[in-house]
Amino acid sequence: MRPSNRWAVFCIGAGIALFAGLSSADPKEVPPGLVSAPQPAAKAPARPRIGLVLGGGGAKGGAHIGVIKVLEEMHIPVDCIAGTSMGSIVGAAYATGLSAEELEKIVTAINWRDVLSIVPREHEPYHRKNIDSLFTNGLEFGIHKRGVIAPGGLLPTHQIEALFRNIVAQAGGISDFNQLPIPFRAVSTDLESGDVQVFDRGDLAQAMRASMAVPGVFAPVQMNDHIYVDGMLVRNLPVDVARQTCADVVIAVPVSNPRPPRSSLSSLLGVAGQALNVAIEANERAQLATLTDKDTQISVVLKDIGSGDFDKVPEAIPIGEAAARAAAAKLARYSLSPADYAAWRAALPKIGVGSGIIVDEVRLAGFYHTNPEVAKTFLRVKAGDTYDARKAAEDADRLVSRGDYVAVDYRMEVIEGRNVLTYTATEKSWGPNYLLADLNLSTDFHGQTAWGARVDIENRWLNSLGGELRTTIQLGEPNVLYTSFYQPLEKTQTFFVAPAFIMQQSLEDIYEHGDPVVELDVRRLAGMLDVGMALENWGELRAGLERGNVDVRQKIGNPTLADPTGKYQLGAATVRLAVDTLDRRVFPTNGSLILLKGYFAEPSLGAEERYDVGSLQVQHTFMEGARNNWSIFLAGGTDFGTRTPYYDQFKQGGLFNFSGYQINELIGREYAIGAVQFRRAVTLSATTGSATFLGASLETGNVWERIDGTTPHGLIVSGALFLGVASKLGPVYLAYGLADHGTSAVYLYLGSSIDFLKR
Repeated sequence: MRPSNRWAVFCIGAGIALFAGLSSADPKEVPPGLVSAPQPAAKAPARPRIGLVLGGGGAKGGAHIGVIKVLEEMHIPVDCIAGTSMGSIVGAAYATGLSAEELEKIVTAINWRDVLSIVPREHEPYHRKNIDSLFTNGLEFGIHKRGVIAPGGLLPTHQIEALFRNIVAQAGGISDFNQLPIPFRAVSTDLESGDVQVFDRGDLAQAMRASMAVPGVFAPVQMNDHIYVDGMLVRNLPVDVARQTCADVVIAVPVSNPRPPRSSLSSLLGVAGQALNVAIEANERAQLATLTDKDTQISVVLKDIGSGDFDKVPEAIPIGEAAARAAAAKLARYSLSPADYAAWRAALPKIGVGSGIIVDEVRLAGFYHTNPEVAKTFLRVKAGDTYDARKAAEDADRLVSRGDYVAVDYRMEVIEGRNVLTYTATEKSWGPNYLLADLNLSTDFHGQTAWGARVDIENRWLNSLGGELRTTIQLGEPNVLYTSFYQPLEKTQTFFVAPAFIMQQSLEDIYEHGDPVVELDVRRLAGMLDVGMALENWGELRAGLERGNVDVRQKIGNPTLADPTGKYQLGAATVRLAVDTLDRRVFPTNGSLILLKGYFAEPSLGAEERYDVGSLQVQHTFMEGARNNWSIFLAGGTDFGTRTPYYDQFKQGGLFNFSGYQINELIGREYAIGAVQFRRAVTLSATTGSATFLGASLETGNVWERIDGTTPHGLIVSGALFLGVASKLGPVYLAYGLADHGTSAVYLYLGSSIDFLKR
């Protein structure tokens, strides 16, 4: 096994001794906590009943599909299935009536990058979308009286459970797993007691999720006042569960990697991962020891596919198929004649959710910190509608994307003769107060370097309408203290008020002939009050007032060039229209971004002088094939001839913004720029979402009415070549920019933009 790909990356080894001890229990006895399920009602056949046991192994479990393919070819019936972790996923799908061919098509079509990420950004409220451009690493912690709390898992789970629910959709109305075409059992671990938990009834998709809740990676599943995690810890190959369910004979399929080289055991993660493997393999060997001559073991060893390599699941299928063919001589004793096998298939119960079902009632459950009456306004499926699983899934996505829930499940049931659709939310256990942290660095290696370390404290659901208090503190360049209160005015959260306060201090250079000649210390203090309207999830419209002051001081440079210095009063009316349909803010692949802003300073509102500033930014991005991305940018701004003071002029220059110039080198009262950017993903992990890009940018435009009094003619033509990395620390760029007059610069960017006043 390769530790770098093993679940060691996300399991810290806590509890290994406990689970290793449990694994030594006599597998011939029903272990503590094992549910002894009732026998299926179907009449036992004259032949021995065959139980298929599918072991855990993460992505390696894709090999189970190859094994099932061979069983079908050899006309071997399966009378019950027991599975752990990935084995429970494949087993549940087969138990609902899907064929090996259908399973292969499903896993081949899965976009694991999407499945192992949060719900699509398109459903996220706009006021939350704004945050993800500042805090790009995705780390979110909870704040409680007992301190800072980490999430229950590194990866979100809603999309995973939604995938499971979609795979077994035809069993949506079944709560007794004996009533599936093939009786099925999913195996999990009770995290508190350490007992084996066998799910023989309930919500099938949720049972699958509990069986695959890898500790430290996916949040545990809470059901019936118990906390469940991956069954691999106590029963990675549940042979005894299959015997308890129906099996006279067992076909057991463990999946594994070769023993790791000693050199891989020199790191903390390597040692922890292998220690966990030893504990898991111990309980697996105990189960294998119970096999008799009547049973068959199909061992699948995967050399180059680790537990976390979900993008390689399709590659595991032929490996499992080859292992099953190697055991064909032993398997042949279970084969039926073509006629008998066809009769067995035909006799399997047919299941499915009927069409034309009318929803009599919609219920919500699991809402504690949040208001279910607010959540209900975002549901599209209403009482009286015809049930549509796709629309119900979209409703669940819509709720999760609001940022308060780990997952939202939906289930259609008949309760007291009524068709009841229930949405069950799992609120974030570390909420509703959150701490975000991030950092950034940008430099052009020519004296312009900015850095920032920041934290964001969010207090959500301060009232029944979902009021939020947000405070951001940033140390670096610039220094920022920003506090805002977002208060929806009604349950639909369409209309809102948003008072805010900002203190920002930055050091800014004024350039002459490409060299900084003056350094200014600019300090801005302002209070804002906005009223606005959310435009569904794709944008918002705001109007407001600003009152404050700005203090511009010269720190370094020629006093004759320090014209901007002084202390000025601020008073303005503001308007802002924003549209954001990008699929992700960092390295987006499709969607658009539009930002239209107006700032109208008036002496009657307290301003030092009257001036107007308007700006427009437009971005559209799209994919060409699987790896090539194109983005088009248009932006511009003007003061309409009102002679805007320095502190509110446009500051341009830097990577993709007149590349080749230094950061904020071009300062003026008007500007326009158009750009086309191409990037290609040269490495791409469908599992983690990490990627490396090579790309180029071509830009043209200019800055007019510059601070030095000049108004250049013609257009600047500039461009850049860059290497980009989507990393866990946020976006990273290393680039070389060149402008048409020979101006050039090398840039390094880590993280996001940190200037609030440019947003």
